[in-house]
Amino acid sequence: MDRRPVLVGPISLVIALLGLALTCRPFPASRLSFAPGGLPRVSSLVPFMVRLLPFTPRWPNRQHPPHNTPSPHPSRPQPGVFTPTAIAAQTPPKSAPKKPKSFLEKTLIAREPPISHRPPYARLPRRSPTRGLAITSSVVDTLAGLVAINSVNASLPGGPGEAELAHHVADLARAAGADVELYDVEPGRPNLLAWIRRGNRPTLMFECHLDTVGLDPMPDALNPRIANGRLYGRGSADPKGCMAAMLHVLHAAAADPNFPVDLCLAGAVGEEIVMIGSRVMAERRPPVNAAVVGEPTELQIITSQKGAVRWRVRTHGVAAHSAMPEQGHNAIQDMATTLTALARGIEPHLAARPHPVLGNATWNVGTIRGGAGVNVVPDLCEIEIDRRLVPGDSSAEVLEHVDAALDDLRAGDPQLRVDRDPPFVDIPPLETPHNAAVVRAAQQAVAAAGLSPDPLGVAYATDAAMLSGIGGIPSVVLGPGDIAQAHTNDEWIEIEQLEQAVGVYLGVCKAFGEIAA
Repeated sequence: MDRRPVLVGPISLVIALLGLALTCRPFPASRLSFAPGGLPRVSSLVPFMVRLLPFTPRWPNRQHPPHNTPSPHPSRPQPGVFTPTAIAAQTPPKSAPKKPKSFLEKTLIAREPPISHRPPYARLPRRSPTRGLAITSSVVDTLAGLVAINSVNASLPGGPGEAELAHHVADLARAAGADVELYDVEPGRPNLLAWIRRGNRPTLMFECHLDTVGLDPMPDALNPRIANGRLYGRGSADPKGCMAAMLHVLHAAAADPNFPVDLCLAGAVGEEIVMIGSRVMAERRPPVNAAVVGEPTELQIITSQKGAVRWRVRTHGVAAHSAMPEQGHNAIQDMATTLTALARGIEPHLAARPHPVLGNATWNVGTIRGGAGVNVVPDLCEIEIDRRLVPGDSSAEVLEHVDAALDDLRAGDPQLRVDRDPPFVDIPPLETPHNAAVVRAAQQAVAAAGLSPDPLGVAYATDAAMLSGIGGIPSVVLGPGDIAQAHTNDEWIEIEQLEQAVGVYLGVCKAFGEIAA
């Protein structure tokens, strides 16, 4: 008696109908064998179910009894027989045309379409930081891989730092043929230098910071997606779009022995807070002739920017119960007096050096902290001051004016105790002459792309200030993306401008090689 297991009738029918619906291929009923009672046998359903698989199983030396009806193709093994000989016979020759894909194959294992064929809204796949990407892929795919890596500044809440992104970029640079150097600025926070050097030509640095601001409140910030010609994700505009384009320039330099410049791709940590990475990089004096710093400028050339110096001022008092304030000394009241003195020492110098593009210097008291409770005389008060510098200003000169004002205050009130901390941010202003080789090269490149070659100035600070003001490297700021999108909850970059940036950066290399040679 045939003791092979028999499926319950309803289940068999559901499986059969599901298989026919999904595979969209006919399966002759003559190939089914039936047990007593009219139910299909499991053995005859096996080849039918195999059609649902997106691959051909290889189960050697496993045979089933022949079907009741011979195969209509005698030259082929009967369905359901999975011997090595049968598998070899079922394998089409290399020249044979590919068989049509089933519905499952098309939907479950379909490959990602090229960018030009993607729908207006498409989510890009997450990729391993060190696998699945190469600089030879499209610049959009390269950017997607960068955005998918969390590189929130380590000084921000929950920020893991830049190490994972630095090593990812280093892997891509090595794969392109670059000599890569990584060194820690702080423990676990490495700067990156990737070199393509052949000698006998000028050296141009492309620099971009590695960190981003926090992920909140941007939803799905690490899952890059495309919609309406834009790529969305944290860092897409600030600054990873620039880094993606620069990586493609590095690949071009490595592939062309006649590339017009030696190239250094630099990645710096900590730009979003105190620019510690670019400061250390500048202090190490890398052997380059000029630098292009990547920031979202909409491919406009930035040659001037404000600097900044920030410091803390504290007043000290004596704590007491608010019911007996005469037994204490109020530090907050002393701070009010101190602010008036600071204004006298700072404000007369703000308009001393008006800049034709950036305007006057500014100052701002941004934070104040003091007091333990409303019923306690405060014994401490602290403020943080931001002073913006225009070209020609120096932080040392600014702090001299501040110290002079505080000395006068102490002299007038010996009981007042006030002190100033060393600055926790010190960024020089940027002013690159328009006749510098890197400015002229950038002008040629953007003009060739149909963009305005006129240099501009900005009020915010970038790593270019450190490279130029400390390292003595003539620098411009230039990159795809709009600064208005930086740090927002829907940060994005225009794909067309991202792709255009690769050509502009290559144009800068070509022009700089000719001008600086």
